Amino acid sequence: MKTPRLLGPWVVLAVAVAAAVVAVTLDQLRPAGYLLAAGLGTTAVLRAVLPGRAIGAAAVRSRPVDVLLLAAAAVAAATLAATIKLTV
Repeated sequence: MKTPRLLGPWVVLAVAVAAAVVAVTLDQLRPAGYLLAAGLGTTAVLRAVLPGRAIGAAAVRSRPVDVLLLAAAAVAAATLAATIKLTV
């Protein structure tokens, strides 16, 4: 019988996304983008350093591909948050 995958690192990203959604509902777009970027970046670091068994459900593809895509998404979210025009 296979051991079930752990949710630990995946929960980090889920909490960050939930916090970003709350920030958007409070009309805080820039902090929401930074929260999302922080969650993606943290998940990328966890994916890079934790062994395969400990990463659990956050392991989707190979380790280098997961880390690269998560880090790129973090940079993109932070860049968008930093450059978003907040005035009409």
